[in-house]
Amino acid sequence: MVDVKDLIRRNNELTGLNAAWRDYFDDIAAFCFPRKAYMNTLRNRGDRLKFNFLYDSTAIRALKTMASGFHSNLTNPSSKWFALETGDQQYMEIREVQTWFRKVDEKIFSTLNNSNFDPVMQEFYMDVGGFGTGGILTLDDPQSIVRFSLAPIGKVNLEEDAQGRICRVYVSFKLSAWAAYRRWGEAAGSKIVECHIDKPGQEFDFLHCVYPREERDAAQDNSSNMPYASVWINVAEAVKIIESGFFENPYAFGRFYKDPTDVMGYSPAMDVLADIKLLNAQQKTMLRAAMKQADPPMQAPSKGYMLPLNFNPAAMNYRDPKTNADALAPIDVGRGNLPITLEIIQMEQKSIEKGFFVHVFRAISDITKQMNNPEVQRIIAESMVELGPVVGRITQETLSPLILRVFSILYRGGHLPEPPSVLAGQNTSNWNVVYLSPLARVQRESEMTSINSFLNTIGAVAAIKPQVLDLIDEDKTIAIIAKIKGVDPEMLRSQEDVDAMRQQRNAAVAAQAQLTAGQQIADVVNTGAQADATMKQAATSHNTPVR
Repeated sequence: MVDVKDLIRRNNELTGLNAAWRDYFDDIAAFCFPRKAYMNTLRNRGDRLKFNFLYDSTAIRALKTMASGFHSNLTNPSSKWFALETGDQQYMEIREVQTWFRKVDEKIFSTLNNSNFDPVMQEFYMDVGGFGTGGILTLDDPQSIVRFSLAPIGKVNLEEDAQGRICRVYVSFKLSAWAAYRRWGEAAGSKIVECHIDKPGQEFDFLHCVYPREERDAAQDNSSNMPYASVWINVAEAVKIIESGFFENPYAFGRFYKDPTDVMGYSPAMDVLADIKLLNAQQKTMLRAAMKQADPPMQAPSKGYMLPLNFNPAAMNYRDPKTNADALAPIDVGRGNLPITLEIIQMEQKSIEKGFFVHVFRAISDITKQMNNPEVQRIIAESMVELGPVVGRITQETLSPLILRVFSILYRGGHLPEPPSVLAGQNTSNWNVVYLSPLARVQRESEMTSINSFLNTIGAVAAIKPQVLDLIDEDKTIAIIAKIKGVDPEMLRSQEDVDAMRQQRNAAVAAQAQLTAGQQIADVVNTGAQADATMKQAATSHNTPVR
């Protein structure tokens, strides 16, 4: 039985506990994400962005560059960036299983591209890079099969289980009376029913709670007994609008950095917030100095002029016409060293860009065929020292649960081919998501470096002792390299086909050897017969009896 008041109370408690986080988010958004700088204030539609105190947009551009870099190199919609496989690798050696998984991959990939996944992921990377935490809601959709929504981080409260996994999600939001009535009808609440005609634009507070069901009948296949409960609540009236459920947690949250004591994550913007504020102050000072040099304030004697004097750029000071006309001259304010100030500003800008990994994504995009191999490997190694842990966390916490949920939605909707019989009864929670994107491949390049180094060493030894090549299983080596490189299994022949080809080749070689051996024997016999005939002919010509 759902206790609505208890869910509202718990959400209010978490909102109070997270008040400091929302202040922090507001501060970050003001400098890095102005269009989201309304965590603690009500923003009216059409309000201008808060740029009044901003003098530098380096952080804004750097955050966008980082988000675009992650999206282009981790979840690029132009090329398949993931593949599903079962956790039991013995099944993945079966050709039928490989083919089925590749068909499933293609269907999931096309479903993502035909939905709103691309723009939502771009915003997710902005949230997780700016605020440290981002979340995506995945729901069924009658038109595009699945539909994604970005969880508004300023309105979200989270709870973790004992293993540090997010298990309970509370999302607060507002809807107009008209929108709420259209969505839920009379179940939305009596006040909404009253207002949806007379005051359709009046907004009401709602709460969406998703959490694991502790008590359910697993044999009952209905929304009230699904593993995850989904409860929609009218907060003002403290009434449950509707209770349903999910087979999987529909929310996938990711944290950029994670402290064991905090549920919320930490971000690159938090790391360089001091630099961002310092740069903003430096730009303000430099601009004022430059303005004074370009259009300096004027100075005048104390008598004869209206006080106080105005020393702002292009300011005017007025003289009493009854006094003597004294000279009006510019004030010398150009003693500051603007080139050094500019150099310091550029240093701060580079520091902020480095904090947002801009240099890493530039290095990855600059890797070309013209670069020599050691240089490429050095750039890859340096990049993954910084990005490797982040990529691992985002894929594990966000992308893998999201892909497996999309798979489940497609499978339950009958959009996927029937799996091979050998996979019948397998739990999809044991399946793995293998990532094929540029960032994922860069992570695996260290493995390729070790393999290449090993094979080069073996090749050098084999030049002296060829028998060492007997230690190398060439088939397994090719399979491992293909997996690291993310090669489509369709490019490789099945083991049965390879064995059949080798049997045919061995039979052909054996037949050729037998034919060659027979020809050699025939040649020997023929040569012996010719020699015998020659000897007889010689003996006859000399009247010598042949013995």
